[in-house]
Amino acid sequence: MFFVRHRLLVHVLSVTLLQVITLWGGPSTAEPGPPPWSSAFPGVGRDLRAGKPLVIHVVVPLCANDQIACGSQSLGNPMDLRGNLYWGALFGNRRFFDEDPRFAIVSVRGDVPGVLERAVYRRRASGERWGGSGRMEQIVVLDAMHGSAINDAVETFWRSATGGAAIPIVDGERTRSLTVHVTGYAGHNRLMDGIRLSPVNAPRSQRSPTPSFVLACFSDKYFAEALRAAGSQPLLMTSSYIAPEGYATVAMAVALGDNLPASEVRRAVVRAYAKYQRITASHAGRYFSPSP
Repeated sequence: MFFVRHRLLVHVLSVTLLQVITLWGGPSTAEPGPPPWSSAFPGVGRDLRAGKPLVIHVVVPLCANDQIACGSQSLGNPMDLRGNLYWGALFGNRRFFDEDPRFAIVSVRGDVPGVLERAVYRRRASGERWGGSGRMEQIVVLDAMHGSAINDAVETFWRSATGGAAIPIVDGERTRSLTVHVTGYAGHNRLMDGIRLSPVNAPRSQRSPTPSFVLACFSDKYFAEALRAAGSQPLLMTSSYIAPEGYATVAMAVALGDNLPASEVRRAVVRAYAKYQRITASHAGRYFSPSP
């Protein structure tokens, strides 16, 4: 009888100890989560661990009433930087970056050829998310382009996404030439008007395509296949009519800077879109294509 009770006591103590270990984070057999978006682009991580900034370049063709209904005369004036729907208006791209406390203005210039205004922002993000320590530098460059030059805006985005680019910025007393890691576009989908993308003639060995995103109506249908064929992996595309406004671009930039998995990058943009469009996240998710 003593031995039976002894074995029973040992069994109870063993079960209790196992429960305690489980509750307090003992050895786990759970599978690791999805990798960060940059794992598919090892050169990005190498640059950041070497002390270089993560650089996101976003081309923003200003809303033009002669192309789409922008909402009012001022919202659709492609020369009105302060009042244009996609730039300085309430939900404009520059307006949102200007007012987001996570970003600091580095410089604003109006003398860049072909660009009405170049606004540059800096953010400090966790280096641990990139395999380092301390804080890493993230640079976002927004280029406002005249609405009548939207074909040039599409071409600028296309050349950078499929060929790679270095972009000069003014940072205090110095000018820095920075390698672009992600190329974005936020504005009217000009391809829906019948404009075609230019052919990519240079061989892949002579180009350095960047991952890309297009915040424009039905961008998956019009841009995604061509980008992939030219070597640029789309990070976020749309599947419906959308408003390519500043909150979506900010959410995209922050998620990329935090090196989230691709599905979480998409989810961050969906949440922002749901918040400012005042719809449910489920509804907002219908506007964006599934993660690659």
